[in-house]
Amino acid sequence: MEYEIDFLPVGDASSSGDAICLRYSSDQGVTWHVGVIDGGTQASGEALCKHIQTHYGTETVDFLICTHPDQDHASGLSNVMEQLTVKKLLMHCPWDYVDYFFDSVNDGRVTKESLRKKLIEGHPYAYKIYEHAIKNGIPIYHPFSDNENNHDIPHLNIVGPSGDFYLNQLINFRSITDITEDSLENENLFKSFAEAARKAINWISETWDEEKLVDPADDATSSENNSSVISLFNFNGKKILFTADAGVLALSKAADQIETLGYALQDFSFVQVPHHGSKRNIGPTILDRIIGKPKLTGSTETFIALISAAKEGEPKHPNKRVVNAFKRRGGNVIATQGITICHYTSGTPDRGWAPIEPLPFYTDVEDD
Repeated sequence: MEYEIDFLPVGDASSSGDAICLRYSSDQGVTWHVGVIDGGTQASGEALCKHIQTHYGTETVDFLICTHPDQDHASGLSNVMEQLTVKKLLMHCPWDYVDYFFDSVNDGRVTKESLRKKLIEGHPYAYKIYEHAIKNGIPIYHPFSDNENNHDIPHLNIVGPSGDFYLNQLINFRSITDITEDSLENENLFKSFAEAARKAINWISETWDEEKLVDPADDATSSENNSSVISLFNFNGKKILFTADAGVLALSKAADQIETLGYALQDFSFVQVPHHGSKRNIGPTILDRIIGKPKLTGSTETFIALISAAKEGEPKHPNKRVVNAFKRRGGNVIATQGITICHYTSGTPDRGWAPIEPLPFYTDVEDD
């Protein structure tokens, strides 16, 4: 079976995002299934369209997945929806779920309509995609792991989130909990501090046998990120896992679902490193479960671990502790960092691209 997975760079500074397309064929390339998973910014969404037209030779996208409504994932998808022919849209529609969670947040001061308005106004990029689909008759599938893959997309399993898990995250979305202007100002101030810290990092040593990555706190990942769609493709035994911005709790639930479906953990061919390589989304315990425990120094790499990170995203994206954690567990770790990366099988067209240099094992890591 042939397949190609392309990660396009998002942004030209320090803000990371995801813009992914893939295609696969089970008949030696006679027919292809083409998909898009997130679109990054408007610029990367434009680049996605050109990439699909140029390298896939088509104007048709069989399925589009919006993993969650954050701007760095959803914004560019409007370009794909408007410029290409999209057959199926997989996305969560929080404004349509108010009836299911209203009793959990009703304090007597809100109405269902006001909550729906908050969710629409709080996620304008995702809602624009939703409106386009409704207007143009594109079927929308709600990607929950307990929907029994009603999307009918070959080789794709949605392994997270479940409907109940999603609703539990949704009630803590910023658009519902009323992030104020003061809060946003504090967030911008925090970003300024982070930029200053980037210029004065303290470093500590790390060896192969002494892991400095620790399990993040339970609340380290935002509810929006933990609501991310986690998808598993099985290409005739080669398992591909896309994690978007999911955190430990969401990944643990997805691991349960993968085993429920009858698939083994720890033998993936390709894994997307969550949230651009942030240490807030991953830790040793969940890595041991999903991809396996650390191996001996010099062991053979067994899978590709791909990080979608901005060109100037370090030290946050990717965090060197995270890179080392994947490498010591058998990952050949690669990061976009301003370039397009293609992972493919034999039988796919040769684009004449050069091999990508994998990230090294770092003996000095951030002291944070």
